[in-house]
Amino acid sequence: MWNKYLIRVSGFLTNLSLHMKILGITVGFIVLFGLGVTFEMRNIVYNTMLEELDKQGNTISMNLAARSADLVLTNNVFELHQLLRHTIENTESVRYAFIVNSNNEVVVHTFLRGFPTDLKDVHYPYVSTQVQKALLDVESNIIHDFAAPIIDGKAGFVRIGFDESAVYESINIVTRTIMQTTLAMILVGILAAYILAYVISRPITNLVDATKRFSSGDYDHRVDVTTNDDVGKLGNAFNEMGEILEVKEVENMSLLLELEKKEQVRKTLLKKVITAQELERKRISRELHDETGQLLSSLMLHLRHIKDSGTSEEFDTNIENMRQVISKTINEVKRLSQQLRPSVLDDMGLISAIERVIIDYREVLGIDIDLVVHGETSEQRITSEIEIAVYRILQEALTNIYKYAKAENVSVILNFRQKSLQMIIEDDGVGFDSQTVLNSKASEKQLGIYGMKERAELLDGTYEIESNVGVGTTIYVTIPIIYEGKEMS
Repeated sequence: MWNKYLIRVSGFLTNLSLHMKILGITVGFIVLFGLGVTFEMRNIVYNTMLEELDKQGNTISMNLAARSADLVLTNNVFELHQLLRHTIENTESVRYAFIVNSNNEVVVHTFLRGFPTDLKDVHYPYVSTQVQKALLDVESNIIHDFAAPIIDGKAGFVRIGFDESAVYESINIVTRTIMQTTLAMILVGILAAYILAYVISRPITNLVDATKRFSSGDYDHRVDVTTNDDVGKLGNAFNEMGEILEVKEVENMSLLLELEKKEQVRKTLLKKVITAQELERKRISRELHDETGQLLSSLMLHLRHIKDSGTSEEFDTNIENMRQVISKTINEVKRLSQQLRPSVLDDMGLISAIERVIIDYREVLGIDIDLVVHGETSEQRITSEIEIAVYRILQEALTNIYKYAKAENVSVILNFRQKSLQMIIEDDGVGFDSQTVLNSKASEKQLGIYGMKERAELLDGTYEIESNVGVGTTIYVTIPIIYEGKEMS
């Protein structure tokens, strides 16, 4: 049961705002402090007033005993009664007074409704050397009854009763004063707590609002920092985080745009690859039908002629024609095979394949193409993936030079380094604005550039192009070298 109650109280306190928590703590502290002070002051005042009451009772009873000695000896009842009456009138806390003789007989008293007979025996037998005190419960009131001897008890005793009404009145006055002070402290504390809560919670509220704006993507927002305390440091740290997030947001947007652009180019490249694949299949099919198919059909005709030939001269002529047709067929098949994948690349390696493609392009383009190789080694051969990538990049670059550059001279440089292969392709053509082309929408020229870049990056390499209008173009391709028999890390 108590656990459930504590859980409910804890949940209630947790849901309170910072203002209410500060106000609650302040008011609660003041109230507890006021109650503690009130309780302690009541005890102090009560004990002090009781001591004062005892001193007053001793003093008044002894004084009254001294003053009534002669009157008792002369049996002057009237003066004794006057003395007791004046004592009651002049002392607010005195409730009654009476005098008894040495035989414990009441001589005079101040009771208006008759003397209570059981009261005179409270201290009996009396002690004649000192003032005696007894506590009596009279009508739910505590009475301090004092008995002072008259002439050492030989002439009798003075009895005087003090009630605690004055003590409780003083305690009530002190209590009211403390409660009023506590109430004033509560009001001042509430005001101070409100100001404190405002000073503390205002920056925190601003931070919460700024966090919500951050969560919605508004990284330009900043909080106002007016102090150098912990909250101010938190605000400064929050603003620094905002600046970092703003920079990161710009970087992320740039990366996102670049990714979207790459994705668009990739889709276009894929579409182009599929289209090129279908066109290549169509071309191969057409050439097989038009060239190889016709040659094979011609071969069939020559075989029929051989069958129908009657003389040896006709037979020799048909055999020669068949040889020529077969030779032409073999050449066509080799040409198609080389276009699909150059056999020299597999048989002789990268350098020989590059030399062959440069010879072919030199004859087709009619321009001067130079090849320079640095650091070549024939001890180990690089993997076929790197060879075909470098070969296809060079093919694409020479094709772009043929289509767009209008160049007269081309240089191809291969640098075999310890851990990488660098290929530099440079021409003296018309050039172009590389940044404009790369940042524009996908075009055929751009797709060719991205195709070369994709081939290099698939092998953890880099592709860079430098070009300006009128100064030609330079392509830098760097690919890590992996030798056959070793896996890429």
